[in-house]
Amino acid sequence: MAVRKRGSRYHYDFMIRNQRYRGAIPEARTKAQAEQAEVKTKNRIYERKFGKISASRNFAEFVNGTYLPWARGEQAFQP
Repeated sequence: MAVRKRGSRYHYDFMIRNQRYRGAIPEARTKAQAEQAEVKTKNRIYERKFGKISASRNFAEFVNGTYLPWARGEQAFQP
């Protein structure tokens, strides 16, 4: 676990697949709380990266159905 205290705040710093993640944990009062917050942050990152569902439509459908009407100003953006 890469949790350190700088000044009055704890900070996390770790890497997942050569991508660096770091940030402050201002709500943590103890090192144990900071480590728990770091684990939660890692879980959120893993869920986004490895829990992705494949795209429900392809690129051409997106361009024709969403982007081109938006670019032409024909309708409001609808994701």
